[in-house]
Amino acid sequence: MRLGKVLKVVAGVSIASAVVGCNSDTEYVYLDPPIADSIDLGPFKCSDEEIAADANKDCRLYIKGSMNSWSSRPEAQLHYQGDGEYIALFSMQPGEYSFKISDPSWSAERDLAIGEDADAEVVFDIPMELQRKYDDFGNQNMDITVADDEDQVFRFTLDASATIDNPTLLIENITDSDIDNLSQAMYLVGTFNDWTADESSQFSYAGAGNYQLQMNFAEAGTISFNLHQGIDSPLVYGSLDNQPISLTEGESSLTTYPGGKMSAQVEAGSYVFSLSTLGDGQQAVPLTLAKVRAVVGHDTVTVANLPTSLTADGSTFAQSYHWDTEGDMSVTLTDDDSQTISDIRKLASADATGRYQVNLTTNQGLATQTSSSQEIDVIDLESANNIVLMIGDGMGYGQIDITRAYMGEALFLESGKHRGDIKTASADTLGYENLAELGMNYYTDSAAAATAISTGRKAISGTIAQARPGDGSDLETIMEYAQKQGKSVGIVATSHCVHATPAAFVSHGPNRNDFVTLSKSMFGDVKPNVALCGSKQVDGVDVISQQADLGGYTIVKNKTDMIPAVAALPANDPNAEILFAGIFGEDEIPYILPLGDQKSYEEQDIPQLNEMTQVAIEILSKNPNGFVLMVEGSQIDFAGHLNDEERLIHETIAFDKTVEEVVNWSDLRSDSMVIVTADHETGGLVLEKTNGIGVVPEVSWKWGSHTNVDVPIASWGLNSHAFVGRTVDNTAIYNVMRGALDAN
Repeated sequence: MRLGKVLKVVAGVSIASAVVGCNSDTEYVYLDPPIADSIDLGPFKCSDEEIAADANKDCRLYIKGSMNSWSSRPEAQLHYQGDGEYIALFSMQPGEYSFKISDPSWSAERDLAIGEDADAEVVFDIPMELQRKYDDFGNQNMDITVADDEDQVFRFTLDASATIDNPTLLIENITDSDIDNLSQAMYLVGTFNDWTADESSQFSYAGAGNYQLQMNFAEAGTISFNLHQGIDSPLVYGSLDNQPISLTEGESSLTTYPGGKMSAQVEAGSYVFSLSTLGDGQQAVPLTLAKVRAVVGHDTVTVANLPTSLTADGSTFAQSYHWDTEGDMSVTLTDDDSQTISDIRKLASADATGRYQVNLTTNQGLATQTSSSQEIDVIDLESANNIVLMIGDGMGYGQIDITRAYMGEALFLESGKHRGDIKTASADTLGYENLAELGMNYYTDSAAAATAISTGRKAISGTIAQARPGDGSDLETIMEYAQKQGKSVGIVATSHCVHATPAAFVSHGPNRNDFVTLSKSMFGDVKPNVALCGSKQVDGVDVISQQADLGGYTIVKNKTDMIPAVAALPANDPNAEILFAGIFGEDEIPYILPLGDQKSYEEQDIPQLNEMTQVAIEILSKNPNGFVLMVEGSQIDFAGHLNDEERLIHETIAFDKTVEEVVNWSDLRSDSMVIVTADHETGGLVLEKTNGIGVVPEVSWKWGSHTNVDVPIASWGLNSHAFVGRTVDNTAIYNVMRGALDAN
């Protein structure tokens, strides 16, 4: 029999006896529980057509947004409760975020958000009507602000009982108001404890409907287990007979009553099992596990006397952090004052060239103590008067492979002999990218990746050059540092100007989608000398042009006007006084091969990426003190999200052409360095078969979002040796640029 909390008597329920619950005066009664024969995914489950096309398709709903890299994290899964209702208990750090509800593949059938004409700001405790993105119906991201100083837990309730096309979403902050709603404790029992439920296997209440249990395993192996609610005649949750479950770290599984044995592969060490439940009567209970580990980050490259960020943001269930260094070098460790959690980050600085090792020990002195380490190479760099950083957004090895197959020859960017690989994890995904088969759940977004490159600091997804995690303070970018040296700075992109990557170099903000705030920061505070990129309409206003005008910029809107406007600029700009903005397109820049109703480059009189880059270099070169320029081929990523091979190929070709021209310019000089890389890979693209020159090859896609695979880096000119043959963290790019600026 099942012990449940009953607030009213329902017809057909047999009542055996009554007791008083231990946490309140609520009266509990024994209920006859329903017998499960399947795990119901509710009205948004996969259709027969979807299953026919992909038998392994995951149609579960997740909260996906800038708070979790827009990925499908297990803790963000919405769990079906019956009668059209889904619930998730979801924790967020303080900050401003945008999000949607969707399945892992962003299927239109499950792309749920606020209507295009509605106010996108979340109002707590009031149901919001959502719009399913299907046929001709669209929607927009929802914006949510977590204002308190501590992490907050929210109950998301999605109600599709009336219609799946316009379900409602209710968001309630339950951080302080929720209590332990279980009348009997939950236990994890299995092969590791002789299937015995006792205090050592009891889940402890962790707040807001979440329960945790730490288990230690002496050696690696396969464990079998299930969940028991109660000890005497317990309710047994686990795998259905026809639906065996193997629990994998980084994923969630629904256990159900009554259930059989589940399994998991574990290593030697400590694991935390977590479950979320709203109390008695929840037929299916989500269960996850995570190994307690230290995550110190990836190997990196730096220069002498430059404070290098050591980050443990990905450490799982760490209660304390202890850092030390090894090697024959003199290394100084200091606190990172931007961090609000003591010792989670340190700054390391060496006074000479060489190599040293950094060690991180979490939970020192406890049963869960664990350690990790990374190596830091301190190298010599030459002084560079000019630096051009070129980013192919979403351009991994797969994107290069299919473009090469289409062209029938290698890309120019492959010709650099100084090549290496870059690790891309954000602060909230660091460590998870090393776990098998988790590329679809733990990956960076462009905001966090570009922030790491521009500031040398890891950030959580959605963050633009600010200390998050941390106190939210602005992080100085490489552009702002160059300005202090009297250099000119600029950005070029085929996205709009305050899209995540360009924004992270010349603006600051907690939310990558707050284009008004980012435009004010870019053109009112940081003030790059050159910004050549697309426009952006917000409520019918081109906020980028508006803020550039208020900032005193010379503004051009097309290629025809750009040429005489550049010619009219001063011949020299030793004080970096020129402010020039080319803001193109009616609302962003189109694909090279226009999509849908897009007007072409020619119709809108928009310069190509290489032409914008030529103009940027011409203007910035007027400053004898030199310059720093970031150039992004933005729409490689856009096409990757659409799984559009043809447009991806043409965007990559355009980017590669620009790389070749910049390198040729650099080769004529002795004072410049060129770095070419990507912020992340998009789509999990793999070349399957070449179909000949000029024919789109056959490919496979993992899905329509980012992955966590390593991306290439190549360099030319001064300091091109810095990355050769290395696999290093993306923050190393900042270290190398900063070292080249400091070398004089």
